[in-house]
Amino acid sequence: MADDDPLAEVVSEMRDELTELREENRRLREEGNAEETKPPAPPNDEIIESFFDYKSYAKATERPNRHAINYFRQHIGDEPFRDATKDDVLDFANNWSGESKPPKRSTMLSYLGTVKVLYDWMSRQEWGPDDNVVEVGRERYKSENRSHINRSGKNSGTVIKPEEYLQLVRSNMTDRDKSLLVLAVKTGLRRKELARLTVQDLDLEAKRVYNRYPKGVGEDPLPRGDADEKLIDDETVAVMKDWLSRRERMLELLADRGHEGRRGDGAKPDTDWLYPNDAGEMLTPMTISRWWGKATNKAMNRVKDDDPGLAEKFDDFTPHDARRCFTTWLNTNGCSREIVLALRGDAAKDMVDLYTQVGEEEVRRQYEKAMPKLGIQ
Repeated sequence: MADDDPLAEVVSEMRDELTELREENRRLREEGNAEETKPPAPPNDEIIESFFDYKSYAKATERPNRHAINYFRQHIGDEPFRDATKDDVLDFANNWSGESKPPKRSTMLSYLGTVKVLYDWMSRQEWGPDDNVVEVGRERYKSENRSHINRSGKNSGTVIKPEEYLQLVRSNMTDRDKSLLVLAVKTGLRRKELARLTVQDLDLEAKRVYNRYPKGVGEDPLPRGDADEKLIDDETVAVMKDWLSRRERMLELLADRGHEGRRGDGAKPDTDWLYPNDAGEMLTPMTISRWWGKATNKAMNRVKDDDPGLAEKFDDFTPHDARRCFTTWLNTNGCSREIVLALRGDAAKDMVDLYTQVGEEEVRRQYEKAMPKLGIQ
């Protein structure tokens, strides 16, 4: 299916035009007197008020955004915003101590995200800076900080709340993307496991998914009777039905198009893969990651102005983080540890043994009680 988005193309063109204008402004200042080519910037107080008038945030959103901007303003000694440098941004990120102690990485990234939005707006004003130094400094801080976390072994991933996950899903309401996002978080399946699901691995009537390629299994799938069984709820069944219907239409469309590299013989690709590529072949885990990255980018861009903190979470959110959410939500909402381990596929006993010990109805009851309803429909 085509990923072309006319709105995205327009936004991209506008960004290119803005980059060209910035380059032209820089050239003019280098050739002449900066005082003559760019008007003086307003005082910081006036900039802040004009920015918030333009954004028209709700009071609950404006308050934390004002705090973040004021923290940055205080740290640079109330120097003019336009004169701030990338080094000022990095110094704020690395050395600001907060009210009593240094903020967490996620909190600092949220602050920088808010200040970045301010500088995005400033750069569009005739007196504004040519470059968004906050964006550059923020990316540098993210890179340096993430490298440190990875070296220290303290990267524990990202877990978001159900209502935040709903915003991720609502930013990606095509049947394929919606089903992939919901299935991942409701089952805890890994990238490879999602990529290798077939239509036959779904039992929507019984509300089960049979994972025949669990971790540790090679290239040969397990028989269905030995598969790692996953439970799903009614919400998941609904989105999977939508995807299966759309998938059938997609395969028919591919046959009609007969594009080079596809079958091109007027017949639907003969594929059982739940998420086939355009040629009807099995996806790779990297393709799952690429789809996922596009989905999280859409969500990030949708919320970045109103909730920079959530945008930062989406920026870091991976397919494996959906598995972390799956585990956290079940634990938080009272699902027993034994059942959680079995549902994750980590238990020594398989689901058949668990059903014998605990009872199939009890396993289902605990799962459906603990797994949040996202409220997609």
